Amino acid sequence: MTHAAPAPEEQEFWLFIQNEPLPVAEELQKNMFRLDACFRLNLSGAPEHAPEHVLEGEYLDEEGESQLDVFWVMETDDARQAFKRDRAALQQIGSRTKMLRFILEDECALGHVFAMIHAILEHRDGLLVIPDGQGNIILERKQALDFLNREIREGIAED
Repeated sequence: MTHAAPAPEEQEFWLFIQNEPLPVAEELQKNMFRLDACFRLNLSGAPEHAPEHVLEGEYLDEEGESQLDVFWVMETDDARQAFKRDRAALQQIGSRTKMLRFILEDECALGHVFAMIHAILEHRDGLLVIPDGQGNIILERKQALDFLNREIREGIAED
């Protein structure tokens, strides 16, 4: 699976799901909060309609007070167009033709991005791809949920 590489200072995660509307922000927030009560998503409505594809969140302290604002980009592409020259990738993607590209310029947003991807995968079948300089790490839905849950829990343990 090949695609334009992110800038070296940016980290990307690709999520392939069926071409249906995403859960609304309130539903995503509820699932994200269940994973970690420190995650707040500052969005209402559909994430696909966020102005300029920029999503915003906050890290909350134990009292629920905002401690840090975080931002990331979520772009939506048609996977059939993005990978039209890569037959193997198209075969693996299958009917999951909506490609969500989560782009981080700031590592502080990683927990929010992982929690948001996890929340989407709780509602949709999906394929998570983690672009890597050595190739791509590809995780089917169950593997992706396990990976994201473990990463979020380990992040909590480090705090």
